[in-house]
Amino acid sequence: MDFIPYKVNEALENVFYQIPKELLLNPIYNNLDSNSILLYGLLLDRLSVSMKNKWIDKDGNIYLIYSRKEAQKRLKLSDKPVSKAFKRLEEAKLIYEIRSGFKKNNIIYVGKINHTSVEKTMNRIMSDSRNGQTTIQESENVRCSNNKYNKNNYNNIFYPKKSFANYEQRIYTDEELESFYCN
Repeated sequence: MDFIPYKVNEALENVFYQIPKELLLNPIYNNLDSNSILLYGLLLDRLSVSMKNKWIDKDGNIYLIYSRKEAQKRLKLSDKPVSKAFKRLEEAKLIYEIRSGFKKNNIIYVGKINHTSVEKTMNRIMSDSRNGQTTIQESENVRCSNNKYNKNNYNNIFYPKKSFANYEQRIYTDEELESFYCN
């Protein structure tokens, strides 16, 4: 079989499963492995089939009937990894299963992702690019000044509640702040 690259007009002709980025970025979901994340994407996709079949309970919640065997076939995995993926999703409160009986498929409810606030997950680079007047100054305010070229007297200041030894306070004018970053 030969390698055939995509042409410009062919790039968007595929159908995709949607995997929420938050499953990869949110620390709440650190215990999910790639099999669990892919399984969650499959279950999200199956919600559309459930809506067509009108699999809706009396409270208006959509549920799935999705067998472990079908998940094994779709993910190309054996029984143990698929069972482990279902268990991890249930532990992360991303699915809830109700047993239907012996040798029957379970009823599965797909849960929504628990979104954390953006500020908790932002790192310094992301916070520097936010809009606002104090953001840049907040990140630049505390820089280590523990070097032999530091000729200021900030190291000898005593702060009764917090210890900021070896850190200097930088104060910038609005013009200086505007020139630091192009965002």
